[in-house]
Amino acid sequence: MASVPRTRSATARLAVHLGLIASATVSLVFEPTLSLHIFAGLLFVGLVVVHLAQRRRVSGRLARRLLAMRTLGGPSGRLAVSDSVLVVLTAAMLASGLWDWLASPTRTRWHAITGVGLTGYLVVHTVRRRRRLAGSRVR
Repeated sequence: MASVPRTRSATARLAVHLGLIASATVSLVFEPTLSLHIFAGLLFVGLVVVHLAQRRRVSGRLARRLLAMRTLGGPSGRLAVSDSVLVVLTAAMLASGLWDWLASPTRTRWHAITGVGLTGYLVVHTVRRRRRLAGSRVR
């Protein structure tokens, strides 16, 4: 297979995708090592912000589509809902991690519960888009 010429923005986008996958994996694998888990988790949150900034036009259109509830039935509407779920789960992971770390110990480990949900969603999200990860463009 011949190599495909890449633009700088496509290479940056691929790097962010790989960083998201790697930081989520490291955070999961090294969960018992708290400092590494925290570092990888914060890196993941930062890369989510970069990822959304890279796709600011698409993210803006998707946000507007979410406000117009009647347009959620099509493919771009489903993408808007999916992106929103990922943002909410990521924010919930950050908030619950801070809560579990800073608050006195609780019986319910909200961070672990949120982590299971985010991990499942990320696996589905990545598998469905695996063919487009390397070739996506920044618009």
